[in-house]
Amino acid sequence: MENTVDQVKKNVENIKKFVTPFFNLAVNTTVYGYHNIVPNGKLILTCNHRSDMDPFVIGSVFPRFISWIAAEYTTRIPLFKDLVEKTGTIPMAIDGNISMASIKKVQQVFKNGDVLGIFPEGHDYMVQNDFSAPLANFHSGFAAFSLRNKVDILPTVIIPDEETVTDYPIPPLVRAFMGMPKEVCDIKRRVVYKKINVVFGEVIKYENYAHLPLDKGMVEVSNETKRRMGELQKVDYLKK
Repeated sequence: MENTVDQVKKNVENIKKFVTPFFNLAVNTTVYGYHNIVPNGKLILTCNHRSDMDPFVIGSVFPRFISWIAAEYTTRIPLFKDLVEKTGTIPMAIDGNISMASIKKVQQVFKNGDVLGIFPEGHDYMVQNDFSAPLANFHSGFAAFSLRNKVDILPTVIIPDEETVTDYPIPPLVRAFMGMPKEVCDIKRRVVYKKINVVFGEVIKYENYAHLPLDKGMVEVSNETKRRMGELQKVDYLKK
């Protein structure tokens, strides 16, 4: 990255100090499971992805620096490329052809003992545009990162209490001009949170799956992460 790790962390901290008070005025957030957050060391945070607000939601309440994985095409959104460089976000191709440069950036996150943030659904949940649906199918790349780099996973979910569904603010033609995939250009509606719950679950230990061949281990880790996140989404959890 062009910026040093320390500079990136400072950039993020400054952004959080400025943005978080305004964000908290707009979104009423209640957090559960703070005790499950690992205070230091390398970690993968997985979260459901139903709104483009999600990274900001998690970033506003999570006490550690997060390097987020973002779809490569988002760097073509005006001003976003500069934001990516300043905040340590790692652009990654959505077709599965992950570049060596992206892999090295992921490995650097773990080498630094930091947190990698990933939305295992990718943009699929938002593309299907049914905000009452269960979790979309997971992409298993995060499981490979976990097993290959010996990193535990922190399953996390955002559960809305109040939200509005509005028309997508950028017209499809403009999205196409910016180089977004057709399925993203066709998204009609987006979610705007008003009141939400953020739940951090118990950490999933990579070592429980380390004995498996990589391909089988990836499936098991991905399935367990999705199962845990689905359990966290249940309203009964919030009543305990």
